[in-house]
Amino acid sequence: MFRNYFKIAWRNIQRNKLHSAIHIFGLAIAFSICILLFLTAYFHLSFDSFHRDKPQLFRTSRLINSPQGTEMSSQMPLPAAAALRTDIPEVEAAIVVNMGMPENFSYEEKNIERVVVRTDPNFFDMFNFPVLIGNGSTALSDFQDIALSETTAKAIFGESDPIGKELKIGRGEDVEYYTVTAVVKDCPNNSSIRFDAVARIQSLPNYAQLQNNWGSNGSSVFVKISKNSDLQKVAMKLEPFVEKYYPDQLAQLRSGRSDVQKSSELLSINLTNINDIHFSGERSSSKLLVYALMSLGAFILLIACFNFVNLNMANSFKRSRELGVRKTLGAYKGQLFMQLWGEALLLYFVGFMLGLGLASQLIPVFNAQFGGGIEISALFQPTFLAIMIGVFLLVTLIAGGYPALKMANFSLVGVLKGKISTKRPGALRNSLLVSQFAISSLLICISWIASQQLDFLREVPIGFEKEQVISIPVGFQQDGRKILARMRNELQNDPNIVSITGTGGNLGRGLDKVTVRSVVGFDYKQNQVSADWLLADYDFLKTLQIPIIKGRDFDPAFATDTINAFVVTESFVKAMGEPDPIGKYFGGEEAGLGNRIIGVIPDFNAYSPSDKSYPIAIHLSATERINYIFLKVKSDNPQLVMEHIALVWEKLTDNALFNASFLDENLQAWYEGEIVMTTVFSTASAIAIFLSCLGLFAISLMVIELRTKEIGIRKVMGASVKSIVGMISIHFVKLVLLSLLIAVPLAWYIMQMWIENYEYRISIDPLIFLGVGAMVIAVALFTVSFHTIKAAIVNPVKSLRTE
Repeated sequence: MFRNYFKIAWRNIQRNKLHSAIHIFGLAIAFSICILLFLTAYFHLSFDSFHRDKPQLFRTSRLINSPQGTEMSSQMPLPAAAALRTDIPEVEAAIVVNMGMPENFSYEEKNIERVVVRTDPNFFDMFNFPVLIGNGSTALSDFQDIALSETTAKAIFGESDPIGKELKIGRGEDVEYYTVTAVVKDCPNNSSIRFDAVARIQSLPNYAQLQNNWGSNGSSVFVKISKNSDLQKVAMKLEPFVEKYYPDQLAQLRSGRSDVQKSSELLSINLTNINDIHFSGERSSSKLLVYALMSLGAFILLIACFNFVNLNMANSFKRSRELGVRKTLGAYKGQLFMQLWGEALLLYFVGFMLGLGLASQLIPVFNAQFGGGIEISALFQPTFLAIMIGVFLLVTLIAGGYPALKMANFSLVGVLKGKISTKRPGALRNSLLVSQFAISSLLICISWIASQQLDFLREVPIGFEKEQVISIPVGFQQDGRKILARMRNELQNDPNIVSITGTGGNLGRGLDKVTVRSVVGFDYKQNQVSADWLLADYDFLKTLQIPIIKGRDFDPAFATDTINAFVVTESFVKAMGEPDPIGKYFGGEEAGLGNRIIGVIPDFNAYSPSDKSYPIAIHLSATERINYIFLKVKSDNPQLVMEHIALVWEKLTDNALFNASFLDENLQAWYEGEIVMTTVFSTASAIAIFLSCLGLFAISLMVIELRTKEIGIRKVMGASVKSIVGMISIHFVKLVLLSLLIAVPLAWYIMQMWIENYEYRISIDPLIFLGVGAMVIAVALFTVSFHTIKAAIVNPVKSLRTE
């Protein structure tokens, strides 16, 4: 029986080659896009899911309610972990995790840069990072023990056994020696904690100053709550914990918020489960965006399914007599249903397999374009495969099962008498067409508005000169200050070099992919100030062409400038509430003890305009590390200057890696999230409108085939080609207009909520929706016109002979 069903299904596919090709092609595209989007969502939703005790693992964070606004930070002081273990019985374990910057690893002749995470000795007991060589419980027993990731161990030691070998970390005189005690499997991509090596927190360079300092926040603190503990009770115990260990901070906050009496409303410590860390924090992924990606994949799949239902229902009337004969010969409804659904299942299976193959080929391109982080192996993970097979069966049961059920329920008498007809369009077909174009129009509106918001952010004045400024990451194998001095000396007479300076952090994100932000809070009289802290060298303002409003720039003639001198922005002065800031001290207001303001500059954006902005304080230092060198160049051919600088770099650094980039390119990373969103939704909307038009193309063909005789009669009675084209097209235009009436208000509501998250944002222009409407109607008319014009100009005699 099933063999007979398969034969009939295959014959029907061959008989209706065009419709079958539309089905398979549309389903393959829809399934491939759906798989890629679902894989991306699965990747983000699976973050940190590999930890065995994940329901018990939490990261602490501080919520501060100051006069300047509410701030949430996951950075905690070093002594917090020990205090939490001691004061709260439900805390089974608590550890500090200090996410370090890349450091120089040396072994014999090899030098590489890797990230060291410094933590407590029970790190591998709390988290499930598999230890391949050694014992995780004892890997960090001594202060100078270190565990390496598998990739790092191979990069340094090759295939030889690394256990017991001595490793040098640091540069110049700042070198520490570590003994390798374990090799750990590389962190999975879906891990919030990432490292190349793990060492004891006591090996932190300034550990002695930080170990009892409750005012310095630079590490994450993770806690493991004992099983069956009441989180609400733990949260209640955190209130007296804050009062005990943060008395100075609470007093400062109360002085600025006399209207608030409760300590927890000023400063509180919150717990975030490890499963939610990926979606918490200022620069974290948005769970809403992940669900939007899943909805996007579902929408595209729905459009393909709507095409399938519409075409199957329209095609069913061509097979009505076949079904009538089968019923006459004794076929049951269940048998007819299984046969018809089996045909749909076959088409869907072919489309699904083609979509799976297409998705596997597109994963590298998808990752390169959108930074998805997904791997081909994820396609074959049992959980994900089960999800996709479930989606496949559900889709085939609904989209293939509904037409099959309707066709199996045709009345035998009605079929044999020829009373089954679709001369008049059905409500189902119209509803599905409206839904398709509503989804497509919604996606086009979203991508258009997101694109306008992105363009607006790019046009926001950043307050400094980004053109023809070269940014060079120094790397951790070089001494930035020495390299900066050498480059100044080497290039001082080069007419193409306007100025050279050094900084502690980059502007934007360069080829090294590193972004660092340091926000420091302090009190000035009765005002609380939070500011971005930037380390710079001489000529920083000159290189970026930032003018001085009051006071002066840093000057080598003033020796104290490298000790406590600061140049601050106008918003910094405003936050201080100081009308005459020059010469004033902050962070210790007594003369000579705090930080001295020597100059005031206009506000500028050191970080993305889409992030929360802070006042900026720029300082010099004779000892702090210079990580980037900026060069302002003046040339008609900046790329030629870049090549010359590369040769100078090679000469001065003994062939160190030259990772230079232009600052305007670096700043594009500020808009990475918006670029990805715009590109994803633009691509999705293009695919959605293509699939919708594919369905409309097939449906219009089917409708015209059913009305061939009517068109012939109208032509004989004197109807013009124009009137026939208008008669057929107007019906589809009405459906498209109805879809726009649904999509436009929904798009406005969704995007209005989205742009409210930006400090700099556009006002949504109603002309956008008029433009989308005109475009969708034009595309629909173009799609339908191929068949309508062809049917309208055909010889009426030929039309009347079709029946």
